[in-house]
Amino acid sequence: MSSKNKKILSSLIGFSSIPLLSASVMSCGFNIQKVIDREMPDDTFISSFQYAPNSWTTAYTFQPINHKILSNTNATLLNVDEYGRLYGDIVESNPDLSQSMVGDLEGQSGFKHFAYTIRKNATWCKWDGSGQIPITADDFDTTAEFVMRSSVTQSQLTTIWNSFIRGAEELNTYLKFNPTSKWEDAKEKIKNDWSYIAYDGSQKTVKGVKEGFGLSFDKAKRKVIYDLSKAAPYFESLLCYAVFSPIHLDSRENMANVTDYKESYYSGAFLPNQINFQDVIILKKNPNYWFKDLVSINTIKYLYTTANATPSTERELFEAGNSSGFLINNGDDQGWYRYVGKNIDKPVFDYVYDAPTVDQVATSSLYINTYNTYIDKGTNSQRERAIKASKLLQNKLVRAWISTKLDRSVFIKYYSEKFDGGNNISKMIRNVYTAPGVGIDNNGKDYYRYVEDEVKKMVPSNQASEIQLSDGNDMYRDKTQLFTGSNDQEIMSLIKQFMISEDIIKKDGDKFSLEVLLNPEDLGTVNPRAMMMYGRFNEIEGNPIEINVMENVTTADDYMTKSTEGNFDLFNGIWWPDYADPATFLNTLIINGDDSAKTGTQRIFDYDPINNKYNVKSLVHTKTSISEEYANTYQSFNDNVIDIDHNQDDLEKRYQLFAQQEAKYLYKDFLVMPFYIKAAPKNYSVSYVIPYTTNYALSYGNAARKDVTKILSKKIVSFEEANRQKERVENYKTEISNDKKTQKKLDKNDRNHILFEN
Repeated sequence: MSSKNKKILSSLIGFSSIPLLSASVMSCGFNIQKVIDREMPDDTFISSFQYAPNSWTTAYTFQPINHKILSNTNATLLNVDEYGRLYGDIVESNPDLSQSMVGDLEGQSGFKHFAYTIRKNATWCKWDGSGQIPITADDFDTTAEFVMRSSVTQSQLTTIWNSFIRGAEELNTYLKFNPTSKWEDAKEKIKNDWSYIAYDGSQKTVKGVKEGFGLSFDKAKRKVIYDLSKAAPYFESLLCYAVFSPIHLDSRENMANVTDYKESYYSGAFLPNQINFQDVIILKKNPNYWFKDLVSINTIKYLYTTANATPSTERELFEAGNSSGFLINNGDDQGWYRYVGKNIDKPVFDYVYDAPTVDQVATSSLYINTYNTYIDKGTNSQRERAIKASKLLQNKLVRAWISTKLDRSVFIKYYSEKFDGGNNISKMIRNVYTAPGVGIDNNGKDYYRYVEDEVKKMVPSNQASEIQLSDGNDMYRDKTQLFTGSNDQEIMSLIKQFMISEDIIKKDGDKFSLEVLLNPEDLGTVNPRAMMMYGRFNEIEGNPIEINVMENVTTADDYMTKSTEGNFDLFNGIWWPDYADPATFLNTLIINGDDSAKTGTQRIFDYDPINNKYNVKSLVHTKTSISEEYANTYQSFNDNVIDIDHNQDDLEKRYQLFAQQEAKYLYKDFLVMPFYIKAAPKNYSVSYVIPYTTNYALSYGNAARKDVTKILSKKIVSFEEANRQKERVENYKTEISNDKKTQKKLDKNDRNHILFEN
C-alpha cells in the first residue's frame, strides 16, 4: 500500500474501545460482536452479481450488467476523483492546473472543439496481463467505426455519438445503407450531398458535412480531437462514459461484440481472471495500469446471487463474511432493526454510516407506451387489445387521469416507509424527469427550479404557490382540476365518450384494461405494493380504465425482452445521466431518443419529409380523432428540444427553454410520469470500504461504477471514522475551491496528486 493510502488509513486508527451493544442489536442465534471483531483482507473487495456480463466490448453495450465489470477492466478518457475533480485517465490532464478543463485549451472556441493527448504509458493487455501494447489513436478510430457501423455490429451507443459528434449522424446513416463501404471512403462521402433509397422505396438526400466527421487525430503528437455539432460546455463529463473509450481489435475486418473475456483487450485498473457464471467473477489488479500506485485493492470478487434475491440477501452475505459491505435495505425489517433501530437519525449500531450514492441523480418514471409491439406481432386478440390501448393512451385526458389518480406513495413506501415518519406521502417521490443536481446555473440555481417556475405559469396565479417540485411532495395526486381545468366527473365523462366513439368500450359502465409490465422476480418484494397501487386506481368509482399486471411474464429474461421491445402499455424504468446537462434526460424522450422504445414514438409515427411532419400510422388502425393533436404535441416537443440543444448555449436561457418543454411534457401533456428518486433519504451502510475514498460527487457514466480508488479497512468502519473521512474530503474541497490559481492542487501530501501529473 502506498504511503498516501496509509495516510488516509491513519485517521482510522486510534479508537481505543469497542462500544457497548444495546439489547436491540443482539438476537438469538446471531452475535453481532462477531461482525465487529471479524477481520477481512484489506486488499480484497467482495461484492455480488445477479446477471452475467454478455459483452466485453465497451463500444457495444450500455447495459449496467456489463459496465459493473467493464468499468473496472477498461479505462475511460476522463474520470472523477473523490473531491469531484475531473482528471485525465487514458489522456493527459491539462498541465495548466488553474484550468478546470482537462483537455487542451488551444483551438477551443465556443465549446465545440476538444483535444486530448494520449498518455505515453497508457497500454492494452490481455486478460492475463500479457501482450502489452500502447493505446494509440487508431484504437479511438476503431471505436468510432464500431459505433458508426451499428447496422452490422449492433452497437447500442449510436445516440450519444450522433447527438454530439459532427457528421456522426450522417456517417451512421451512410454506413447503414452502404454497409460494405470502406471506413475512410465513407468519411469522405459524407462531405458532399448524397442520396439513398429508403425502406419505403423513396429517395432521400442527405446534406453534406463539408468539415467532415468530427473525430480526427494528430498521431505524431498522440492527439485525439473531437469537433462537435453543437456547443457543449459539459462535454468533458460525457468523456467519463465508456461510449468514447478506445477499443482494440486484432482485426477490423469483421467487427463484432466480444463475448469471451479471453478474446478482448483491457486498459483498466483490473483484469478478468476467473469468470464462472452463476458462481464467481474474479478480477485481479492490472500491473500495467498507469495509476497502479493508487490502487490498493489486489482482488475484486463478485459472488453470484440469484436474481430472486430478497431484501435481506446482501446483509446475509455480509454477515456470513462473503461481502465487503452492504446497504441496509429498509425492506429488510430484521436487518433494519438490528443495525438502525427505531430512530433513523441515530442508528443503534455504531458501525453504520450514511454516504451519498450515484442513485441520487437517477429518476424512475412510469413510461406510457402508445405503441405496444403486440400490434405488430401478437395474436389476433393481443393485437386488438393493443390497438385499443394505443388509441386510449394517445388521449391527453386519459394520461392526465392516470397521472393524477395513481397514489405513487402506496408503491414507493416499500423503499421509504421507515424514513417517512408516519407521513402519507413518500419522501422519495420525484416530480421532475430531469433529476435535481444534474444542471446548476452560474448562480447556483438548480434546473428543476426552472421547471417549477414554468409549471407555476401553467396554473391559476392564486394556486401557483402550491407548486413545489422538490422530492417528497406529490404534485400529481388529485390535482386533476388544477392541471386540466375539469373535475373528476367531467374528466371521466369525456374519457368515456372518447372510448365509446373509438370502439374501445361498447357502453357506459364497461371497463378497458391496460397492461403494466412488472418483473416477476420482484414478486416477493416490490410487486405487491405496485399491485396495491394499481388496485386502488381500479377501485375509483365510475373509472372506465383498469390497470392490471401483464400475464405470462414468468422470468427476468421475459421481463427484459418485453421492456426492451416495448411490449407493454405501462412500465417503470430508470434513467441515470450521462453528462451534466438537462439534455441528458430530455433527449431520451425525443421521437427517436433512447427511451423511444418505451414511449412507443419510434413505432407509432410515420414521417412526411415533404411537409416535415410526423403522423400517427394509419395502416395499423391506431389513428383516432385525437391522433393529429397527439402527433403535433410530440413533434413540437421533439423539434424544440433538438433546436434548444443544438443552438442555445447561454446557460440560463438554455435551462429556461428546456424547462418550458419539460413542464409541458409532464404537467400539460402527461406523456411520462416521474415516479421516485432511486436513492433513499439516508443510505446507511455497514462496510469495510473506507467512505470518501471513491467519488461521491454527482458522477457520470462509468466513473460512478469504478472501484479503482477505494481503500479497505481490515475491520468494519465506524460512524465516527466515516465522519472523519467526510470532514477530510469536505475540508480539502474547500481548500481547493479557495485556491483559484490551482483548482487541481498539485499536493504531494495527497495521494491524488499523481492524477494531475503527466
